Amino acid sequence: MVDTPARRYLLVVRRMFWAGILFFGLGLAAGWSARSHRATSWDCDPTCRPSPDATWDAIADTALVSVVLGTALAVAAFLMITLRRPRSLPDDDKS
Repeated sequence: MVDTPARRYLLVVRRMFWAGILFFGLGLAAGWSARSHRATSWDCDPTCRPSPDATWDAIADTALVSVVLGTALAVAAFLMITLRRPRSLPDDDKS
């Protein structure tokens, strides 16, 4: 069993929560930059038209995975903190 009132447990869960927030934010930033107009190049053979770049598509997919992972980490950490077991009282056998 995991000792949920322990300080190390709380430290790990806190780091897990902030790592989730970091992944979520980085994923949003990368997704925004990949979907903006800077992520397309212009092909000018007979006519000039924007064409998607395979590298930016990979970045957009990675950003989506990062957002999902960050959300999952943050929600799991939040639930681990809120649903942890209360500290058990020691048994006193005074008869």
